Amino acid sequence: MPSWLPESAEGLTELDGVLGLRPSLYTRYRDYVTRVWSPDVLDPVLTELVRLRIAGLLECGVEEAARSRAAVHAGLDEARIERVPYGSDDPVFTPAESACLLFAEQFVLAPESVTDEQRKQLAGLLGDRGLVGLAMVCAIFDGFDRFQVVLGAQDTDPDLPYPMLVHPPGPDPDAPPGPPVFDPADPIAASPLALQPDLLASFLRMYATLWWDGVVDHPSKEVARLRNARVTGCRYCRNVRFAQAREDGLGEDLVELIADGFEESALEERHKVVIRFADFFLGDPHGMGEERGAEVRDDLLAAYGPDGTVELAAGLALFMGFSKIAVTLGTVPHDFPTMVIPTPGG
Repeated sequence: MPSWLPESAEGLTELDGVLGLRPSLYTRYRDYVTRVWSPDVLDPVLTELVRLRIAGLLECGVEEAARSRAAVHAGLDEARIERVPYGSDDPVFTPAESACLLFAEQFVLAPESVTDEQRKQLAGLLGDRGLVGLAMVCAIFDGFDRFQVVLGAQDTDPDLPYPMLVHPPGPDPDAPPGPPVFDPADPIAASPLALQPDLLASFLRMYATLWWDGVVDHPSKEVARLRNARVTGCRYCRNVRFAQAREDGLGEDLVELIADGFEESALEERHKVVIRFADFFLGDPHGMGEERGAEVRDDLLAAYGPDGTVELAAGLALFMGFSKIAVTLGTVPHDFPTMVIPTPGG
């Protein structure tokens, strides 16, 4: 389908404009994806297998030659590249490769189906740090493959932008040097994600940029985040409220309406549009390119403009990916109280 990314925006470079992200958020995104390829996160061969499998599951149209060049660069042989579409049961893969492919398949399709036994097996194969790295790798590829599909950017020229984002040009030049310092009271920093400190610090910078350096108001992004939490089943995400959205008018009475039946509720029409978009993103991203998604697309553009629409898609990519991390790693308590916390980066 044709892309409906913004054709131009103030301050965007050519590559940024193709991807559609504002420069500050693109820089943070590029930094994160660069760090994903570190062997300290996961063996790059496993990272590339996961990337290819997720792209196949989501039918994210990357030209085959470009895929193969990236895969060979990561250290994969042609036999395994050709068997990726057949999934985790194919005997060509090693036990670690099969386990990672199965985890990626579940991450995309049914994150709640990952079992304690699987997590134990993966920790034995990869170590606890490698298991966390695997989940964080799945999150960025699942989220931003969907980002490309809903915006119609998945069939772009194979030289731009996706292959460049596989091995992007480098980390954020403004990233602080040395080991990251986290607030021990921060529930994210106190989670198993801290086993990957550099990747977590990169995510937190990207997340703060999404919330504070954009064009979409906080309540609208919070509606998208909370709708995602209901769909993915992350109890932490579902029960947390970000303070700025609350201060800007998204009270608990409105939060309760972000549920089935929202169409007949008292939510603002623009927030209903965000929910419709979130449901496409999370359930059937290709549906945005069909007739039934056209109305949602037009309503989004009318309410938020091209830049705001791209920002909401990027937000959903992050909300979904990182809520699925909590679900697949089994890190959220069953009883988690509703609480208002500071907006990330605020």
